[in-house]
Amino acid sequence: MSAVEFLDISGATHEDPRGFVFFPWQEGAQEPQDLLRTFHLVSIAPGQVRGNHLHPGHREYLFTFHGAGVLLWEDPPGQVQERLLTGNSTLIRIPPHIPHALRNPGPEILYLLAWREPIEGSPTEPETLRRLLTGAE
Repeated sequence: MSAVEFLDISGATHEDPRGFVFFPWQEGAQEPQDLLRTFHLVSIAPGQVRGNHLHPGHREYLFTFHGAGVLLWEDPPGQVQERLLTGNSTLIRIPPHIPHALRNPGPEILYLLAWREPIEGSPTEPETLRRLLTGAE
């Protein structure tokens, strides 16, 4: 099982006085319809948590673009890790079977894009299983 990856995408974003642009599928997607089906925009209010789940047959990507958050994930089993996320230059890749959650310590709303891609040869159902992580209540 591979670990959660934090990918520096600062070279893949374009910033100017108007803001920034990021094209997550610039390189192309194997099955675009699968990505579009799972692509979602998420907001997390200050003090709230989203996630507390895992994906048995999918890799998940998270891209925070406004606010700060704390990603919690369990790897190895029974050991919760955490990392503070700020800014818009990190893409997170979460492998299948890794329980994860995102907590907003505040004071602003946290916004992120999330999408999943199926792993060839893995069962795709159920797509998501609940899994409460310590510290992500």
